[in-house]
Amino acid sequence: MSRAIHRLVETHPGRDIIAVSHGGTIRAALALALDLHPEAALAFTIENCSITRIDRIDGPGMGHGWRVARVNQPPRVSRDVRARKALVIHNPG
Repeated sequence: MSRAIHRLVETHPGRDIIAVSHGGTIRAALALALDLHPEAALAFTIENCSITRIDRIDGPGMGHGWRVARVNQPPRVSRDVRARKALVIHNPG
């Protein structure tokens, strides 16, 4: 998952990426962003149709280039799409 995320942000510099995915994929992205062992990310509960946003941060500083902006944010959507989940990667260029 981390290779796929890195490939996406490198292929689309300066573009936000919205991925509708399974909760396990979102947990893997959180593990990448928080520099966690993959099994530690199992502690996150990812609700149906929730929004998780991680921001790509370029430049020097602490950490390793990611900030978690929100996890499990309830959506403002119609009932027919509530079974979906979304991961948003903010990728400033």
